[in-house]
Order: sequence, then C-alpha cells, then structure tokens
Amino acid sequence: MFTISLTEIKELSPSTREFRFTRDDGQALDYKPGQFYRFVFTDTAGEFERSYSLCNFSELYGNELALVISQVEAGRATKLLFDAKLGLTAKLTGPFGRLSLPATPQPARLVLVATSVGLAPYLPILKQLETLEYERVTLLLGVRDRSEFIYGDLLLEYAERNKFFELTLCLSREKAEARFEADGYVTGQLDALDVDPDQDHFLLCGNPAMVDDCYSYLKEAGCKPRQVVREKYVFAREAKASKNPLTDEQKKLIAEKLSRYTR
Repeated sequence: MFTISLTEIKELSPSTREFRFTRDDGQALDYKPGQFYRFVFTDTAGEFERSYSLCNFSELYGNELALVISQVEAGRATKLLFDAKLGLTAKLTGPFGRLSLPATPQPARLVLVATSVGLAPYLPILKQLETLEYERVTLLLGVRDRSEFIYGDLLLEYAERNKFFELTLCLSREKAEARFEADGYVTGQLDALDVDPDQDHFLLCGNPAMVDDCYSYLKEAGCKPRQVVREKYVFAREAKASKNPLTDEQKKLIAEKLSRYTR
C-alpha cells in the first residue's frame, strides 16, 4: 500500500474529468498497462474504496497516476472528487486485473472494445503498443454523442501516426459523419470485423450489458474464453454512506473477489 496526493484536475467533458495524482514516496509505478488499483478515500463519513484503471499515456511508469472519472448521481466518490481541492490524499493497493496485452503468441489482430470511460485502461495499452510489432489493432469506442469523445484528439493523432491502428467511434444518439464514425452501439460493429476465432484477441471494458452482449456474440462466433478478456465498469451510487463496519462475511467476499484479480 502507498499514498498519493491530488496534483491536477482537468475537465474532459461536462460530466467527465481527469484527475492526476502523485505518489508521496516518489517511487515509480509497477503495473501492466490496463490494470487497475484499489483506492481508499476518506470523507466526513469515514473511509471507502473504489477501483480505477490508470489512463496514463505520456508516461507509463513514473510516479504519476491519471484517472478519468464520470459523474455518478448520488455517488460518494463523485462528491468527494468533483468537489476536491489539490492536495487530496488517498491510499492505494494493487495493481489488479487481467485486462492487458496477451502473452505470446501475439494475435494476428487485437480488438479493444469500450464504452465511455471504459476507454481509460486502453490509453496505457496504446502507448505500450507503439514499442511492439502488432500488425492490426482495432478500437471500437461507444459513446452517446461527440461530447463524450474524450481524448478524441489524442486518438485521432495516434491513428494518423500508427498505421496498424484503426478507430471506430460508435454514436448511439447522433448520426455518423466522419470516416471513423459509425451509427449505433459497438455491438453492431462486431459483424463488420469478420471475427477470426483462431487469430483474434479481444479486450472488453465498460458498460456491463455491452460486455455481456459482446462476449455472447464472440462465444457464438467460436472464440475461446482465453481469447476474450472482460472488465465491467460498475458505477457505485450511494445516497448515504454507511457507518457500520464490515462483517466477517463481507470481508471474506471482498477477499475472494480481489483474489480473482491476482490470478
């Protein structure tokens, strides 16, 4: 466990902000791009935990951590972070998670699928890919409208610079206009991929319904479980923070959940 302090806040959209923290011990990060950390925050009701993937891009392994967070109605973390002043501190454990580049052999095509801030873990992965020899990488990013196309300039510039990378922005509430845009949800673009169950590898991150729908489609297409890595973003809503300590059974369930992420 180590502690961090908030050093920068940037608005990415009306409902989404980037929060940058720095390790208080000055040590460099040690994680696989795509993994997440467990954050322990403190508000007037006491300590509480949230899990966030790093969205580091310019520097992967320094002492800075970047998070991209969307507002959640009645969200405890939303209230704390969106009202936060620089200097806010938190404690971290981790890293956890399997949403990272596959071990050898390298797939013929890597497909990254995300909705909204589910894009976050893919930013460090894209940075990592610049030093590897992947032939084909496709990102399907689902948003409601273009105001939610966070890091849009970065992604378009990345696609221009790296010919192996293809971006499709899926708009569910606006009509597609640009060459990289498509109408509807990301699930509607899976048919266009012409999935090869023997050669493709998929990372899915974002809305739980999207992740489940994509996984079902890919399983029907013949993909094996090891070819499809899933991570669901579940947004916690808490109208009132609980002051009751965790029971032994609750602690056991949390321990079991965390153990799955370290396998």
